[in-house]
Amino acid sequence: MHDQNSIDKNETPSMKYDRALSLFTESVMKPDHDLRGCAHNQGCYDELLEIREHVLKYLKTLKEVTHHTNADESDDLETAKLIKEKPYYPNDQKPYYAKW
Repeated sequence: MHDQNSIDKNETPSMKYDRALSLFTESVMKPDHDLRGCAHNQGCYDELLEIREHVLKYLKTLKEVTHHTNADESDDLETAKLIKEKPYYPNDQKPYYAKW
């Protein structure tokens, strides 16, 4: 991750959100050798990578749901379908898209 470009001060909130989402996705995708070493030592490496995959899938749906350019009725239907299909937290059954 190299921050080399200046950012246009007139960008929209949607552009800022998209950039932040991309940076966060990149941070999840970037290998963290120390963290993975700890997971190996604690016997939960496979679980760590499973959670990583869930997070990456969620980030993809978040990007799909929040970025409709010139949205129409079909986009609203697709968004509703994605929200309905999102997985739930295993312990308290709160959907991932619930307000924090």
